[in-house]
Amino acid sequence: MFPAERIAELRNEMGIKQAELAEALNIGRSSISEYEKGNTQPSMASLLELADFFQVSLDYLLGRTDIKIPIAKLEEQLQTRCGQVPIDAIFQLNADQKEVIGLLLKTYMS
Repeated sequence: MFPAERIAELRNEMGIKQAELAEALNIGRSSISEYEKGNTQPSMASLLELADFFQVSLDYLLGRTDIKIPIAKLEEQLQTRCGQVPIDAIFQLNADQKEVIGLLLKTYMS
């Protein structure tokens, strides 16, 4: 799905035309068309602009994850009354601690 299908999918979700996306990114409409067909791969600078425009992570745009939200936005959403929950802390938990967090989340989500 590198990134042809994701670009088309995100553009369609926003309900904008290729020409509108091209104008917003200051590139030619034919470039967007070629990206979406998979005939041309966007440069790194263009990928970053696309990710910023669609407000998704670069990993999502590249098909490496199905999580759309960029890390910076995710960290904003983890703000609590006690302060911000650092994402890095989650990765430092051991298996038992992750299990407890998972059970708590499952309980609150149901």
